[in-house]
Amino acid sequence: MMMSLAQALKEKNRLAGELSQNWTMIARENSKREDVSRVIDVAETYKKVQLYREKLVELKTKIGLANAGNLERIYRFEELKNELKRLEDIRTDETSDFQAIGESNYKEFKRSVVFTAAQIYEMREKLQQECNSIQDELDAYNATTKIDFESPLGRK
Repeated sequence: MMMSLAQALKEKNRLAGELSQNWTMIARENSKREDVSRVIDVAETYKKVQLYREKLVELKTKIGLANAGNLERIYRFEELKNELKRLEDIRTDETSDFQAIGESNYKEFKRSVVFTAAQIYEMREKLQQECNSIQDELDAYNATTKIDFESPLGRK
């Protein structure tokens, strides 16, 4: 079945979630006391795990190949988001710290900054605008680029 990359990315997340959930059920149900019944067929669930794993590898590969010409944009977007997060963590306060010197004396240590809060704000705004632009380009690409994939989950 043909699906857009946007649909394929959603399906990848669903498939990964189902895979994780099945592993959780296998881990929970594999060892039971003899007087407690299992709520799933562990061997059959493991067969589903194997199918989902293979289909997930197939889907990730198809998504990766479809995005081969888009990697620079994807990586740039990722790094811009990382930089936004880092800028958020930069202290911009220019307060003073006081350290005790003896019993009743304190010494003041003033803080200085290289980038003010206003400069950080401007830097973040510029990066966010670029992120928004790239996100729009990626969304358009993901909506129009198609791949062929048959989901084991039976969803469209």
